[in-house]
Amino acid sequence: MLYRVNRTLEFKDQYQKLTRKNKALGARLDKKIKEIVKNPEEIGKPKKYALKYARGSHVDPYVIIYMIIGDVILFIYVDHHDFVYEEAPKVLGNIELQFPELWDAMPLDLRRHLKRQ
Repeated sequence: MLYRVNRTLEFKDQYQKLTRKNKALGARLDKKIKEIVKNPEEIGKPKKYALKYARGSHVDPYVIIYMIIGDVILFIYVDHHDFVYEEAPKVLGNIELQFPELWDAMPLDLRRHLKRQ
């Protein structure tokens, strides 16, 4: 299946911050993102609790958090393992504002879960 790719503003900002001075990390992250786009359900592990419905893939010591919504892969956040699990749930709360078209396509239980964040 071919997926469309979207990135949250927070993902874009954090990606640029991490890769600005570290080109090797940028190459590693880009390689992992390409792998995720090719096979998103096999690459990342499903997350729990506040990140229910999201998946995460490690590029040690960093983690890429993303969601699969229909035919769209939404990259939510990327950061060091110690910080990503604190920040990603905050970003999930903004999905309704940043991506209203995706919000309408989400299953009702996913929307309810995100509203509780």
